[in-house]
Amino acid sequence: MRPLPFPLSSTMRTAAFFMLFLFWGGAARAAHYAGASITYECLGGTSYLVNLDLFVDCAGVDPIPQSLNFQGDCGTSFTLAALPVPPGNEVSQLCAASLPNSTCNGGVLPGINHFQFQVVVNLAACNDWTISWAICCRNGSNNLVGTPGMYVEANLDNATAPCNNSPVFTDVSIPYVCQGQTVNYNYGVNEPDGNTIVYSLITARYAAPAATPVTYQGGFTGALPVPGITLDPQTGQLTFVPTLQGNYVVAVLVEEFDVNGVLIGSVMRDQIFVVINCTGLAPTTTGLSNNTAGLITGTGSIEVCDGEAFCVDVVFSDADPFTVLSLVTNATQLLPGATFNVTGTNPATATLCWTGDINLTPMNVYIEASDGNCPVENIVSTAINVVTTLGSGAAPDPGANAVINSCTGAANVDLFTQLGGTPDVGGVWTDPIGASHNGTFVPGTDAGGIYTYTVGNSCLSASATVTVNLGVSPDAGASGSLDVCSNGASSSLFAQLGGTPQAGGAWSGPSAVAGDNYDPATMTPGVYTYTVTGVAPCVNATATITVTENAATDAGTNSTLDLCSNGASSSLFAQLGGTPQAGGAWSGPSAVVAGNYDPGTMTPGVYTYTVTGVAPCVNATATVTVTENAATDAGTNGTLDLCSNGASSSLFAQLGGTPQAGGAWSGPSAVVGGNYDPATMTPGVSPTQ
Repeated sequence: MRPLPFPLSSTMRTAAFFMLFLFWGGAARAAHYAGASITYECLGGTSYLVNLDLFVDCAGVDPIPQSLNFQGDCGTSFTLAALPVPPGNEVSQLCAASLPNSTCNGGVLPGINHFQFQVVVNLAACNDWTISWAICCRNGSNNLVGTPGMYVEANLDNATAPCNNSPVFTDVSIPYVCQGQTVNYNYGVNEPDGNTIVYSLITARYAAPAATPVTYQGGFTGALPVPGITLDPQTGQLTFVPTLQGNYVVAVLVEEFDVNGVLIGSVMRDQIFVVINCTGLAPTTTGLSNNTAGLITGTGSIEVCDGEAFCVDVVFSDADPFTVLSLVTNATQLLPGATFNVTGTNPATATLCWTGDINLTPMNVYIEASDGNCPVENIVSTAINVVTTLGSGAAPDPGANAVINSCTGAANVDLFTQLGGTPDVGGVWTDPIGASHNGTFVPGTDAGGIYTYTVGNSCLSASATVTVNLGVSPDAGASGSLDVCSNGASSSLFAQLGGTPQAGGAWSGPSAVAGDNYDPATMTPGVYTYTVTGVAPCVNATATITVTENAATDAGTNSTLDLCSNGASSSLFAQLGGTPQAGGAWSGPSAVVAGNYDPGTMTPGVYTYTVTGVAPCVNATATVTVTENAATDAGTNGTLDLCSNGASSSLFAQLGGTPQAGGAWSGPSAVVGGNYDPATMTPGVSPTQ
């Protein structure tokens, strides 16, 4: 098995990784330690081989000789200084073709070297020992204040567990993970002695000179180094979705308990996760399924009986259908006689088969899936925690089978409460495909089918089922509103519903609805209800459309107004035909005051009356066309004195002012040519028209 490097979830181009190198390498030259852990192995008696694993950024300076501190509970303490630097092993998160271009090899792509310092020491003097290491500085991060030092330790108990071996981290990587994508990472911890191990997230520390908790940025803690992070205490599976790019310090404690539940040792790892902007997706897995024997007790845990042969599947898949996945594991190294077979390439199904051995329990095996992408491989890692048990005691009671009806829109269901009889508590649930389930049925998320409850252990167990008949809730959409005008066209009520309403429902309301439409001409506004009938046990779904009908505006009908230029002011509104609404506004060649046209001050033409509508009603308009005729001028009165034997004289010439020509004369005598002839005409008044 290759060194299990970089559980990553990203696809990056070379240029993008050069930018990442600039981001990562700048801080690393000052503080290039990216991760550390201490483990130990008993060589016999009180002699131990102590391993200090350091992960060093190749963009920084080379590592220097290191020191390990030993503190016993009996007052004895000492330091082993100047441990020589061993050869480094490159564990860069790069595909084989890109490794020559890593910073470890003089290139530009991010490179990491793993150094394992080793020393043999005799720890006979005291019962309990703490082995520690510290460095002054660490890489900058998003979740810590400043760049404090790094401190890791391991603890062993010579008295309670003499010659014990610590848990061992088999994954040797600094994970690069993708912003906005789910991260599935496993430390691959193995416990050589078969003791129980428990994982927890802890506060990172530095030496000042005593071990001192670091200070976290607001919103971050040791237990929550990344928002939303979860850690399975049994398998060490880390899951989170990073939202911001950068470095995040994560410290994990692995405690070791003997068969009596007594704490006999612990190790820890302090490392960074590097969150980058990726363009691809990592492989995914849903955990264990399809076991032929034993009990799946969790997403990554299975319990088997001593001497019982079993197989269990882990399925990996990638969103890119053309991706070919490759899998590696340490299962066959840790489980004597185990087989590990892979079927398919995407999805790729890993099948682990083994025979439970009470002398090898619990065992935590590691599986990693890679898509082989370059320059960076996209990797997901997971673990299978195999627990072997012995059978004894009375047969357990799983209760009686049950059948329930549910609907996608219904409330969650506690499946345990649906079982008949008096089922024993503490069992485990599996879903219709045999995967681990938490026992709470979530309509709309979980599939219908047979859910199995198993109580007892893998050696002596019994099962009962709850069959869930799942109906689909009808969808009437979301309520809405419709504003119409009283003289508007027919509108679709269905189109006003929000969401994704199903067709084929029925409408009810103040008026009968035909064809899903509202017609202002024939219908009454108000609340109209759309109902989609549900099939039991699903209830009907309803949504409403509130119709508001605004009255259409009326500006009357067009008209005309003929006036004399010297005439009196006239009402324009009075000239409109029909039944115009008052309160509108006039516009035209001249400003209109009080709705009147004044020939003395205004210009004739088309005057428009506008009544503003309330949406969706449009404005209404009508016009009055004003024609203004000029007034006539006969001049002013005059007099003409003539001698009875005088010559003919022009009457027009005697008029004052500016009389218009072309008028007609009348008087005591007929007037010819506009003249008065004393010889033939009678004097008097001769008006002109």
